[in-house]
Amino acid sequence: MEIFAINVLLLLMLQLINALDQINENSSDTDEDVKYVYINGTRLDFLYWNSDLGNDKPIQITFGNESSILKYWIKDLPLKVITHGWLASDNNSTGVFVIKTAYVDTGGYNIITVDWSSIGNDIIYSIPARSTASVGAKIAEFLDNVVKVTNLRASDIHLIGHSLGAHVSGSCGSNFKSGKIGRITALDPAAPGFEYFSFNTKPLSSADAEYVDVIHTAAGSYGYMENLGHGDFFPNSGFAPQPGCISLIKMLDFISCSHSRAHELYTDSVYHKKSLIAVKCSTWSSFKDGKCENETRVFLGHDASPCARGKFFLETNKSSPYGLHFNNKTSSE
Repeated sequence: MEIFAINVLLLLMLQLINALDQINENSSDTDEDVKYVYINGTRLDFLYWNSDLGNDKPIQITFGNESSILKYWIKDLPLKVITHGWLASDNNSTGVFVIKTAYVDTGGYNIITVDWSSIGNDIIYSIPARSTASVGAKIAEFLDNVVKVTNLRASDIHLIGHSLGAHVSGSCGSNFKSGKIGRITALDPAAPGFEYFSFNTKPLSSADAEYVDVIHTAAGSYGYMENLGHGDFFPNSGFAPQPGCISLIKMLDFISCSHSRAHELYTDSVYHKKSLIAVKCSTWSSFKDGKCENETRVFLGHDASPCARGKFFLETNKSSPYGLHFNNKTSSE
């Protein structure tokens, strides 16, 4: 009952936010705001990283001057592009950009982080939610330029987005002109304004890349409940609270904690390769009862296979390392 009540409260809050935005609609044109961000050239930041540069020396790449990346670009390595969600930025050391840190630490990739916090941190949620398509389209234009100067193949591009950043990544994929993006990983893609209380903005879809995998950790509240990708993963049922996220003091914290668990699991999969094993199954209850049809097992996160299609479930620990030990049967704690 507590979870249901909190979800209802969340929905009422979002209705209020949307109503406030409608009041201001005549005085604030979202498209013009987005256009202004790009005209001044300073509000959408692209930072380039690799293992040679380390975690403290990123290179800022300005739109229209992508050739400056060539001095640092590591030829023949694939590219990871990481995008944050609402009320976040690349200065958040505990957010989705921890994935960047993991890839820099382990090596083997060119990495670009996208900071769109000038729009994404607007307290009126509907403004960044409605801007995801425009932001994604501009990132696609940037990446088209990167491809031209580096000769990178589209199949070697992997977009990773959390919350609203998942829909930004989807828009990037659908607007990219230099081929089909190889992979998009959507980390608990935002539901408000997309799955419910729709702002008529296009959500992420499986058509946006050759392979789209989705990790659901706060389904039905902050995150999407329905399948969005080729492979949809539901750790610990996919709903809040995720293990370790229950707070008796701050009830709403367990939803935020669960929403963040998606990028924490992905980060864990980079540091602990092939440690998060999911089983293909129709429902969580069937998974728990050991009644999955064929027991197909795949890896969640970094090592997810493009052959993984359908719904997948797994249990995790409450803190890192999150992977459980699997024997012939799925285990639980």
